[in-house]
Amino acid sequence: MPSTVFRRHPALLAAVEEVGGRRRITVAVHDGRPPLLVDDARLLAALSGLPEGGFTRAEALTGWDSAGLGDVKEPLWGFCTREAGLIVTKAEEGVFRHDAYHGATRGYPFLDMGRAQAFDTDNALMRHYTAVDGYPPVYTDLPHRGRWPLAKAETVTSPPDGGEYLLMEELALLLDGTFGERRRLDPDDTGTYLQVELVFKAVPSGGARHPVEALLWLRAEGLPEGLYHYNVRANTLDLLQVRPGRAALTAACPALPDLAGGRGPVAVVMLAAVMRRPMWRYRDPRSARAVFIDAGHIVQHLAETGAWLGWRWSGLPAFDAPALARDLGLDPETTPVLEMGVLRR
Repeated sequence: MPSTVFRRHPALLAAVEEVGGRRRITVAVHDGRPPLLVDDARLLAALSGLPEGGFTRAEALTGWDSAGLGDVKEPLWGFCTREAGLIVTKAEEGVFRHDAYHGATRGYPFLDMGRAQAFDTDNALMRHYTAVDGYPPVYTDLPHRGRWPLAKAETVTSPPDGGEYLLMEELALLLDGTFGERRRLDPDDTGTYLQVELVFKAVPSGGARHPVEALLWLRAEGLPEGLYHYNVRANTLDLLQVRPGRAALTAACPALPDLAGGRGPVAVVMLAAVMRRPMWRYRDPRSARAVFIDAGHIVQHLAETGAWLGWRWSGLPAFDAPALARDLGLDPETTPVLEMGVLRR
């Protein structure tokens, strides 16, 4: 009878870091479960010494003997196969080299929302998150030294035949029409069901978390030149206290002068994401990709709305995102700048 063939788990990831002066090893095979934290380097040595392809139990133990792990090889084998699942059996047929990809994309413990009990399970999870971490604000208010109200996009009427929108009307259509609040769900707790606070906008967002905030370096008639934040709560353009100036923006993005020159109205748009909003709800590294998709929707919406109004969108490549975030008064780790572009007319 042939011996069972084993292999290292195809999605096995291990990282070594210093924590409080001590080396700690983090091992994971499933993104939807807590990782294994180990301070004994023999586990990493044992996993690293296994053959790349398939191997039998006897071959693994012989290799560990040669590596000086003979005294712990039996408990190591039991731990790696039964307890932690770091070593798994290998199917004898079929292509398994893509297993890591499938494990990474299907391993998250998603709930089947077609089953009634899934709603109760999900709501219990949200209650737990709220109890231990607190729900992040759905609005962002930044220190400002001036504020310019905007009309709601749906209240801006078409100009007479042959006429043009006023500048502030165009900014209302661009900003409130893209980032502005269209509908809101207030927080509520019936005792049975917990509803967290949510806002809805014209652009889609994963789970209606809407992490992306708009900051603009604006040069336009009737407004002080400077850095603004579109405030969703107030539907205003807030002139921020931080004053990076064009020189700082140019240092972070060398392509800026060529695209933001001229004399007409110019808005250098920077999209920064408040990462805590989606990550509070979707606690898995892969969920970060939804934030980048959100930013892509916003860019397309700005470009198409701008084109309708006679503005032209140009993306700005190769900007220094961490430096730019710091220039804007943001934390580049918690509120990174994802996109930068120019709207000009």
